[in-house]
Amino acid sequence: TFRWFKFVEGSNRKQAIQLNDRIHQVAGTLIIREALVEDSGKYLCVVNNSVGGESVETVLTVTAPLKATINPPHQTIDFGRPAIFTCNFEGNPIKTISWLKDGRPLDHSEAILRIESVRKEDKGMYQCFIRNDQESAEASAELKLGGRFDPPLIRQSFGEETLQPGSSVFLKCVAGGNPTPEITWELDGRRLSNNDRYQIGQYVTVNGDVVSHLNVSQIQTNDGGLYRCIASSKVGAVEHAAKINVYGPPHVRPMEKQAIVAGGTLIVHCPVAGYPIESIVWERDNRILPINRKQKVFPNGTLIIENVERA
Repeated sequence: TFRWFKFVEGSNRKQAIQLNDRIHQVAGTLIIREALVEDSGKYLCVVNNSVGGESVETVLTVTAPLKATINPPHQTIDFGRPAIFTCNFEGNPIKTISWLKDGRPLDHSEAILRIESVRKEDKGMYQCFIRNDQESAEASAELKLGGRFDPPLIRQSFGEETLQPGSSVFLKCVAGGNPTPEITWELDGRRLSNNDRYQIGQYVTVNGDVVSHLNVSQIQTNDGGLYRCIASSKVGAVEHAAKINVYGPPHVRPMEKQAIVAGGTLIVHCPVAGYPIESIVWERDNRILPINRKQKVFPNGTLIIENVERA
């Protein structure tokens, strides 16, 4: 006797082939007319007689042209809300699924692409590609940002100043945007907050601009450096920076530790105060940098190290 079975996909369970008008068996031959994609799979033929039995496996792959669509093809999502694209596909076999955004590959290989919280940089064109060894198919969809949003824009800022110790300094930044941005201040990369000598305040005008000021009373030599105002909101950020020079001997503020991935580029600025400064030198283990081509030192105190290696 001859009996045919088909394995359940992804398991070792098998089911007897159900014969019908489309699927026939003639002796040991299984005939499938007008084969469908769902006929693909692993088959088992079992042969028995009075002496014993034998079995053999074979694999059937029914090919069909690949076709892909993305649902929805267009969607408009507000900032902070989730977005979902589903890559629907037809055809066989399908070996890989991949996604691109604005022509750049995404690290995603599932049929469903989910963005938990839409940001400004998420808007654009998305593509889903399905492939096998012979062909590929592609579909596109667009994500737009909902509502009216304008990234922050600095409308008024401050310039470089050179002062004598004991002077008072008033720095001002005015920024606009929708939603109204918040302004923060930094000195050589360190966040500033209100204290006995630094007074920070801000208010919103009737037209929606935010005005922020930084007052430094009785400025000292150590207060010199690169001052920066940063206007940020959920749709972006913009910044302005300028040097405030205070006459006096050189002073280098303590530097915070920096973490960087191996192979990346390190850019660090020397947080120096005092004026005038004749030169800024970087050292490592009592050796003056640069000591190789990956290191670059600039007259303004900036150090760049390319292709950083693990220490």
